[in-house]
Amino acid sequence: MRIKPIDELKSAFAEALRAEVGRMAAELKGSVFNVSVTANTNIFASDLKPTYTPCIFRIYACFNASGILTVRRTRAGVTVSENLNGGSTLAANAAYIFDVPVDEGELINIQYSVDAVALKLSVIEVGGMV
Repeated sequence: MRIKPIDELKSAFAEALRAEVGRMAAELKGSVFNVSVTANTNIFASDLKPTYTPCIFRIYACFNASGILTVRRTRAGVTVSENLNGGSTLAANAAYIFDVPVDEGELINIQYSVDAVALKLSVIEVGGMV
């Protein structure tokens, strides 16, 4: 059995530390500002994929019209719809924040139930299931 030199150990430790720090950092996955959205249509052109799993996608949403915000979760080619806010309508011009857990192999997109303007919609990956 070979004993590793201290420099090798330092390098391995530094790499592991960088990976953990990256996992804890927040990362913007998708954002729109003052953009018209079509009812029941994916808002983001491409599904959002987490960098680290499991994680939380924190969703900030504010629309100019009342409607239901839905997460479209795809895993292994199967897509399901999950209505946020208990399936209740969001108030027009009011801001909401939701935390959505995302597991390995899942892709996320967002839909709104009515034609509206997304005054601000951001999806931020919050690392490490915090």
